[in-house]
Amino acid sequence: MNASQHVVLGGNGVVGRETLSALIAQGHTPASVGRRPSSVEGVNSVAADLLDSGEVARASRGAEVAYLVTGLPYSSRVWAEQWPVIVRNSIDAALEHGTHLVYLDNVYAYGHVDGAMIESTPVNPCSKKGRVRADALDLLEKAADRGLTVTIGRSANFYGPGASTSVFNTFALDKVAAGKSGTWLLNADQPHSLTYTPDIGRGLAVLGTHDEARGRTWHLPTAPALTGRRYIELAGGQTSVMGATTLRIGALFNSSARETLEMSYQYTAPYVFSSAAFEQTFRIGPTPVEEGIAASQAKT
Repeated sequence: MNASQHVVLGGNGVVGRETLSALIAQGHTPASVGRRPSSVEGVNSVAADLLDSGEVARASRGAEVAYLVTGLPYSSRVWAEQWPVIVRNSIDAALEHGTHLVYLDNVYAYGHVDGAMIESTPVNPCSKKGRVRADALDLLEKAADRGLTVTIGRSANFYGPGASTSVFNTFALDKVAAGKSGTWLLNADQPHSLTYTPDIGRGLAVLGTHDEARGRTWHLPTAPALTGRRYIELAGGQTSVMGATTLRIGALFNSSARETLEMSYQYTAPYVFSSAAFEQTFRIGPTPVEEGIAASQAKT
């Protein structure tokens, strides 16, 4: 039987590691569930495949709270095939054991949004990945009707130390570290929110340990939006903009560019994410962007 009261499903990813660290800072000894042992000291490692319902149930046994934070390859096809399975397995395990499920979400299900994204922004996906995420929310809502306690923590596009799957880390911070211009997609002068991964981990740990958070959707602490040009300036670099034509040509030959093209609407208009409700309720604010970029560069 798993003795950990807090179980992180997908503990080997960057958000998983940050969530584990935040729980340890609170005095817990969490379990990290994944296909390989955790690199975070002070946790219990549980080997499990989240695509296997029996293994998820076994890994979740005895848990008071399970945090679903796993990532998948950035592919619409993979998301459509695997994400519903992982979500269903996590729901079934939580219902079986009476576990509170804390679910990390992104903003893809919102689709195009005029104005700031808040917790009551309607679900209106305009992409394949957004539809997958919206369908997952529907699964969670139906499971809540069956007795599941589920709390959703949502973040904007993220960046942070060791965040190798972050667009900002890869296109901007890594390039600046190599002495090149940082690249921003499509329009570097639109405001764009970025959530710092340690803030995601700390925020999820709050949601899993505070009764007043339970059963609601929360936007995790996120600093006020800056322009892409300003983010790269804070990183000490010059800005190079990847235009629509270059992105479309790249999509003909490169799967990553093709997957990014689908989400290009996020970079052509203001992308503003408000975490005011979380900050006011829990009196916890986001890490200033200057500090987040400096810490990320130290790990680049």
